[in-house]
Amino acid sequence: MKTKFDFAALAGVLTWLMVYGISIFILQRVQPGQSQWLIHLLFLIYGGLFIVLTREQSDFGLRGRFGPPLLILQLLLAFALLCLLPGRYFEFLPILTVIWAAMLPFVMRTVQAMLIVIIVVVSWFIIVAWQSGNTVWITALLYGSFHLFAVLVQSSTRDAEKAKEELEQKHQQLQATQQLLQAASRQSERTRIARNLHDVVGHHLTALTIQLQVASHITQGKAKIQVDKCHQLAKLLLSDVREAVSTMRQYAGVTLLDAITPLLALLPERLGVKLQIPPDIMLNDLHQAQHLLCMVQEAISNSLKHSGASQIYLIASVKLQQLQLVIYDNGSLAPHWQPGNGIKGMQERLAECGGHLQLGKQQQAIQLTITLPYIEGDNA
Repeated sequence: MKTKFDFAALAGVLTWLMVYGISIFILQRVQPGQSQWLIHLLFLIYGGLFIVLTREQSDFGLRGRFGPPLLILQLLLAFALLCLLPGRYFEFLPILTVIWAAMLPFVMRTVQAMLIVIIVVVSWFIIVAWQSGNTVWITALLYGSFHLFAVLVQSSTRDAEKAKEELEQKHQQLQATQQLLQAASRQSERTRIARNLHDVVGHHLTALTIQLQVASHITQGKAKIQVDKCHQLAKLLLSDVREAVSTMRQYAGVTLLDAITPLLALLPERLGVKLQIPPDIMLNDLHQAQHLLCMVQEAISNSLKHSGASQIYLIASVKLQQLQLVIYDNGSLAPHWQPGNGIKGMQERLAECGGHLQLGKQQQAIQLTITLPYIEGDNA
């Protein structure tokens, strides 16, 4: 997951600073000489929580383990300031809950966020009405509309960011698939040429070698010497053709390392990738290669969306005619994590290829072990 706020987070910080500064200025005019350390402390903790919550992947960020409790604490701080400050001088304090409401779409669905915002606004202005002894429903409607507007705008930002991420993933898959198709096309053409060399040229050279051998037996003198030389050259040429055919078949595939590289091109900078993939592991079956790349893409997406990782590891090896790919990261899973559609999709793809998926733990993160039959190239 890439950063969700960017300039919106900066705008939130500046708005908080403005509310903080104006509140302290008014408080000094209204209550000169009184201790204000508690008000300072509440404002500073509120702003600090906002900065921490809007950071990129972190345990204390919006999607982190401590994000929801910190979000609740920030709301309680806003209500505490409402109760401590004289209401008639601080009618702008609901701006704090507007800032808070703008973060909700990144931890829950839009409808849920709107319902919670309505409850918060109603509760806030019930307290304001009780403090002032006046009806404040017009102000409540105005600020309520601001809260809902903030939720809807940030929901649109979230959806646009999600669509952008999906588009980038599709682009990466397209690049990888394009490379596979090019490799498959080259493989097909090389196989055709190799087959023609083997079946046509090789056949004719074999026939020529036999004829020269026969001619060597029925000739004498200088003619026999020249026929023997031609016979040796024909045998050498036949050997060269067979070697060329074998080489063309052997290097017709694409390596696993080359196939995976395009998937990593557009990853966010905050996610580092450590590859331990030998360069001689070939993908000789196009169908299997496509499934494998889709599974790698899904694993990377899960690390970005759910684990909060800053590093992902891909380790490949071939043992006993089995290709094994181990994928894990340095993130952390939710306490009650359960496999979703992505993991089920991997298992279905592997079932089609005759492989299997093993789920394990690497420290606090999930480890995926993908095992597939390793298809050797046709070197005959």
